[in-house]
Amino acid sequence: MASGLLGGSVTACLPGDGGSSSSGSGGSSSDGSGGSDGCGCVADPIRWGYFGGFTPNAETSALSPCRFFSFERRAIRGDRLLMTCSQELEACEEGVSAGDVASALGHPDVVAALAAAPVLYGRDARPVDGSLFRIQVDGAVVDVGYECGEAPDCVPIPDGVAALADALRTLTQEQLARQTCGAVATP
Repeated sequence: MASGLLGGSVTACLPGDGGSSSSGSGGSSSDGSGGSDGCGCVADPIRWGYFGGFTPNAETSALSPCRFFSFERRAIRGDRLLMTCSQELEACEEGVSAGDVASALGHPDVVAALAAAPVLYGRDARPVDGSLFRIQVDGAVVDVGYECGEAPDCVPIPDGVAALADALRTLTQEQLARQTCGAVATP
């Protein structure tokens, strides 16, 4: 997989590097491993979170080039910020890395979904208090609902899109469990 999303590329990050490099000391990677340090990078900002449903709060996570994670929780009523945290992903951590996300973004299913955006895969259960998992990259929106089951006119969730959604959900859980974000209390 030589390229990331929308012409971006998977590149190496050096410790403390806030950007990406295309060659030289940072190197580049075609397998999502991120070159010499293995952490990888995302080339384009990506945001994700659940959308819809009868919930008092909206939570959004983001990953910005190279590997900067942020999270915010807002009250839907009044649009009041309840919690925010941000931190750089630890280099080569055991969990989901920026390289893992970049590799998932380069999957043919995801590339096709972003090219077709806005698009909905799966069943939209928002009319009955369900939610969609929304992934936004460079203005492109991909919504992931529930498995189709017997729902008419439902487009099944492609494997690559499902894998990206799972990786992003896991990344949020892992980052919120870290001391930096985990220490932030909600009012």
